[in-house]
Amino acid sequence: MSFSERALTGEEMQVVAFRIGGELHACDILLVQEVVTRMPVHALPDMPEHLLGVLRLRGELVPVVDVAPALELRLEAGRTPAVLVTQSDAGRVGVAAEAVHEVMTVPAEAIRPAPHAGGYVVGVARVGAQLVNLVDLAELLRDQATLSHGEKP
Repeated sequence: MSFSERALTGEEMQVVAFRIGGELHACDILLVQEVVTRMPVHALPDMPEHLLGVLRLRGELVPVVDVAPALELRLEAGRTPAVLVTQSDAGRVGVAAEAVHEVMTVPAEAIRPAPHAGGYVVGVARVGAQLVNLVDLAELLRDQATLSHGEKP
């Protein structure tokens, strides 16, 4: 069952919370392999706009993408991003965020459908005093990989 389906069927979920564009978001904990902070992302010439560069991680070059535009947001400029390293069908991919906060358990009763249908935000949850946008990061990365190869989603 996908993250989107689980968010809408009323299942308790474990998520990783992160901040992009000043807003709190969360994605499926099973997608995130590790979180990297304070390591520079090395820009490369002639790359698509959504690709910030690569992260050198224990001898491996991990591409780092900016998913903020897909969420209709913008990353805060001038900071070294925190990177959520994920595993996708295309290999390991890093997702840039302003900060990575914590692992949260989102109770089923706290989840509401997203106000905008058709986007990558599949639900909104109230956890304590915070509102958290639940993002189907796997689907977002799949669509970005498809677009970067010139195919239509």
